[in-house]
Amino acid sequence: MLTDAELKTLPDNPDTGIAEAGKDTLLYVNAGTTAAAKFVLVGGQRNSPLNMAADSIDGSHKNSGGWKTNLQGLKNWSMEHDGLLIMSDEGRQVMEYCYRNSKQVNIKLVYKNGSFRTGWANITKFDEDNSHTGVQTVKITLEGVGPISDITATGA
Repeated sequence: MLTDAELKTLPDNPDTGIAEAGKDTLLYVNAGTTAAAKFVLVGGQRNSPLNMAADSIDGSHKNSGGWKTNLQGLKNWSMEHDGLLIMSDEGRQVMEYCYRNSKQVNIKLVYKNGSFRTGWANITKFDEDNSHTGVQTVKITLEGVGPISDITATGA
């Protein structure tokens, strides 16, 4: 029988090009201050896709050969958080408070390896689904205020 110490030395796959599981990316919200951030997990998460987009500006002219020339305009980002409604969850409590009081939220999207993105957002939608045949859920729409950060390496 192998010992715990021997089991802990089993090899890891050296291929770092393997895709990441979405279940390992988690959304946090700042329950502290700007000077002393205290990011708390938003509990009950099922999905929190990050959407980044830009306006399209028509830069076509008579000499473009009959083809449109589109330019990238103003950029924006948003998230559509889907999760279970857990009444005791601090992250949900912060999000609902900010929605009800028209207060921007400071979010942090953390990846499995510890790297992360941060940004400020307005909560423009806060829905609860109370189906009689299923678990109670919440859907929160966050719309970015300014940029979301590039991915920051862990420890940075």
